[in-house]
Amino acid sequence: MSADRSFMLKAGNRAVLLLHGFAGTTDDVLDLGNHLAKNGYTVYAPNFRGHGDEPSIFLKTTPEIWYEDAIAGYHHLEKVGYSEIAIVGVAMGGVFALKMAESFNPKAIVSLCANVNRKMRYIPVKEYLKKQLAKAGIISEEAEAMLKAYHPEIEKMTTARENFYKNVAAEIEKIEVPTMIGQGCQDEEIDADNANYIFKNIHTVDKQLCFYQGSGHDIVNDCEKDILEEDVVFFLDDLLWLDEQVV
Repeated sequence: MSADRSFMLKAGNRAVLLLHGFAGTTDDVLDLGNHLAKNGYTVYAPNFRGHGDEPSIFLKTTPEIWYEDAIAGYHHLEKVGYSEIAIVGVAMGGVFALKMAESFNPKAIVSLCANVNRKMRYIPVKEYLKKQLAKAGIISEEAEAMLKAYHPEIEKMTTARENFYKNVAAEIEKIEVPTMIGQGCQDEEIDADNANYIFKNIHTVDKQLCFYQGSGHDIVNDCEKDILEEDVVFFLDDLLWLDEQVV
């Protein structure tokens, strides 16, 4: 099992829980975390269990386990003294942000490239694992053999993700906190119409929808990342924070 990649950037009295996406790690959101910290936000980014590990470990985890890690991250910020916490999530992390807004009372949420539309399509777990294996230098016949051996676990995880996302979609009208929705128009993994679905169905009146014409699914690291980072900071700055001193 790899070392924990979770990170904490202490910068101010306003806190952000930063959630990465499926099959990624906190490395994917580090630039956004640094930008938030430079603008006065303390950031905690938990690394979901199994993410960054070899397939045999990753495939033993579930969306419920990863969501538990997100909740634990929220409670960690509360434990160290932050009473107002915004949640920023990318892809699956954006789905988790939506679910947490259904159940908790965060200061606000930012959901980026989140997949919750009932007409959703999925990039199979197998494709994600191929990418991870390629990063580790495992390709071609060796990779295919490993994936074939993991087929039952892959199917199980695919179904679990689908059910989890649909359950979030079914409860989305419960969301009443300020919400920013961001979506890359060149998203190669999900239908960009997910953003419209979220915007239309959340209950809050304090919401904004931002499309990024040149960006794909990895929106926080794509060609418009600088614009996105500024949009997120502007959205958060515009909230009415108490700015109480953290002990």
